[in-house]
Amino acid sequence: MILVAALSGRAIAQAVVRTGVAVATLDQFGDADLPLPARCVAGDPVTGFDREALIAAARTLAPPGSGLVVGSGFEQAPGLLAALMQAGPYRLLGNRPEVVRAVKDPAGFAERLAVLGLEGLEIRHPETRVAMPDDAIPEDWLVKRVGAAGGRHIAPWAGGPLPDGHYLQRRAAGRPTSVAFIADRTGRCETVAISRQWADPAPDAPFRYGGAVLPAAVPTSLVDRLAEAARRIAAAFGLVGLNSLDLLVDGNSVTVLEVNPRPGATLDLLERHRQGGVMRAHLDAAAGRGWTLGEARPGVIAGAVAYAASALTMTADFPWPPWCADLPRPGSAVGVGLPLCSITAWGGDEEEARRRLSCRIERIVADCTRRACIVERTADVVPSLQC
Repeated sequence: MILVAALSGRAIAQAVVRTGVAVATLDQFGDADLPLPARCVAGDPVTGFDREALIAAARTLAPPGSGLVVGSGFEQAPGLLAALMQAGPYRLLGNRPEVVRAVKDPAGFAERLAVLGLEGLEIRHPETRVAMPDDAIPEDWLVKRVGAAGGRHIAPWAGGPLPDGHYLQRRAAGRPTSVAFIADRTGRCETVAISRQWADPAPDAPFRYGGAVLPAAVPTSLVDRLAEAARRIAAAFGLVGLNSLDLLVDGNSVTVLEVNPRPGATLDLLERHRQGGVMRAHLDAAAGRGWTLGEARPGVIAGAVAYAASALTMTADFPWPPWCADLPRPGSAVGVGLPLCSITAWGGDEEEARRRLSCRIERIVADCTRRACIVERTADVVPSLQC
């Protein structure tokens, strides 16, 4: 058995099931399409899991010796990952707590990058600080929470002292881009896909995650540079399994922002693009076995989060289309601006995939607003769309 623990564990759990292994899942959403057995664990999407609740739930679901695959929710608390490993004990199939701590230490990460020779690849890292002089210009900086995910924790810096657990990073130009790669302890590192990503700003979260499209159309020379950067970073930190390298690409200029040392938000897209071979490769690479990636499927796939336009309570008979996932359970409440579901769409190129995706998002939000029990209306109901 493999125990999956992530703030949102559905994508990882379904990917593990496709490898033929039994899975149990701990997450914070308890979606209707989450493979069973599963437990919804208390916590917060930004600050992470309740420690005692997570450990107790793990012990009820997975026997000692089970494998452990984690997603988001542990970068800000590598000590919690260590405690979860010991609770079984469980066999971690991914990056160890000390590796997670190293890549998520803002100052240490910047220092390590400085000696990897990335400047020769025309790749840099933005200035990063854990404290700021009084004469700094706030408009030049963003404040981020250490180890958080999903973009909700990122905000323009307004000046003044930093909250505990936060750091400053100088703004940089470019299109958000991410390199998904798999690495192992032999030094092998292979790019799975390069994706373009975008934000879906909310009034209180200007950098909230929106979605991604892959494989991105980028020049071969850039693909080679990004693959080499991922290889050097993986070797320097000892990364294993599926990881992603987040960047900003502005023409020929590339800025490394961070490493996500675990399967991330694009896992569904990667699995479909590589015809189901990504999670199997992750498990094999993390366990020290030989691994291969599935063949790339033709076409381009895009995926995004659909956010609720109204506060809703979902009905039992809502007809979810097959291109939706992370489905709220009947009777569950979805607040304004909170995730409603995840949506995917294929296209012949990035433009077509994103166009179909946007149409599907508009359709599902409209249909949910029209059919669900509306607690607080914040937008007019619009007719159902055909996508």
